[in-house]
Amino acid sequence: MRLRLIVVGRGAPELAGYESRFTKRLAGMTGFQLIELPEGRARQPAQRQQEEERHILQQLNGQPYVLFDERGSPLRSADWAAFFARQAGSATLSFVIGGADGVNAAVKDGAAHCWSLSPLTLPHQLARVLVIEQCYRALSINQGHPYHRP
Repeated sequence: MRLRLIVVGRGAPELAGYESRFTKRLAGMTGFQLIELPEGRARQPAQRQQEEERHILQQLNGQPYVLFDERGSPLRSADWAAFFARQAGSATLSFVIGGADGVNAAVKDGAAHCWSLSPLTLPHQLARVLVIEQCYRALSINQGHPYHRP
């Protein structure tokens, strides 16, 4: 299985060490790719979302993806693990985190799944760290690794 995390914007320097730790751990378990896309530069949020949509959909190239949004379905770590376990061995799972303004309807409507990390509104830099850690946790659960303690 390959994992791709597509994010709009750069990570926060203060979170870089934590993110790097889990990125390295993931690389030892599965193929993992972090793709940073430029933030929209337009003045209006809707126009920024439209610019970002173009970059997001170009990266996905028609592949199914999971979108993270505060209004998405909440999942427990065990749910992530079960989702991963259902994927074919050579599957590529793509996850998308939009920019500071969120994503437009075209990106939301095109998602195979829309998940919530929390009912809280999170900065997208923090959301990306949570997604990376939860991917590692899900794979750890499936491999019986003691990292996850229910």
